[in-house]
Amino acid sequence: MIICPVCKEKLIKNERTYRCENKHSFDMGKQGYLNLLLSNQKHSKTPGDDKEMVLSRKRFLEKDYYKIISNSVNELIKENLGEKKSVNILDIGCGEGYYTGNIKKFLENLEIESRIVGIDISKEAVISAAKTYKNIDWIVASATNIPVADESLDFIICMFAKIIPEEKMRTLKKGGKLIVVSTGENHLIELKKVVYESVRTEFYSPIEDLKIFKHCKRVNCVGKSFIKENESIRNLFDMTPYKWRSPKAGVERLFSLDSLEITIDVNIDVFEKE
Repeated sequence: MIICPVCKEKLIKNERTYRCENKHSFDMGKQGYLNLLLSNQKHSKTPGDDKEMVLSRKRFLEKDYYKIISNSVNELIKENLGEKKSVNILDIGCGEGYYTGNIKKFLENLEIESRIVGIDISKEAVISAAKTYKNIDWIVASATNIPVADESLDFIICMFAKIIPEEKMRTLKKGGKLIVVSTGENHLIELKKVVYESVRTEFYSPIEDLKIFKHCKRVNCVGKSFIKENESIRNLFDMTPYKWRSPKAGVERLFSLDSLEITIDVNIDVFEKE
């Protein structure tokens, strides 16, 4: 299922080295991941989330504050399994692997055999994932050049990640499902009200950008989560894009809090390759 990012031929694993018939070879990192990100695909020296951001996300998510999102995605996978007893799944923008790892565990409990690949452009994120979650193929790669064979996937999961329709269409089997998770208009509204003087409520809908797929369903996943320690409030803020564009006074107000109730509001859209 894994292909060479240079020539697109199948990669064959021999011990800790992957090699294609054209003799392009890639060695696994000591943590158990594969780096297939080509130098011409990098937009900076170290693309993607840095180590600090990855650690913040890991510490926050592992406390299960976002478990409602993970559970909803898992249930949608189950709903769309049909008679399948074996599935190939790609998680694009897998980050430190929280959602991917939960999918693997969920399918094991259902006694469904799965081959799961997690890709992210951040090397730090993939290293963290490989250290924590086993029996998953962790790959540093770009969503614009997915190192996965044509029509080999039953599911693609896209959690708050960039939409590249053509690559998703290429890699999905006919009838395969694309599950896209995006923020709703009231997601983290309480955090934003603390940090900003005025708050805009808006949300992105992926339907317009994914017209080449059949849109099957939208699930609005809404709930509350009570954060009861200052460290988790800081971790939540540091794993969001707000970290880069927030007023200093607002950040100080947020970081002075010892607890915060947040609204979780995400849309989960299911698409099918016809």
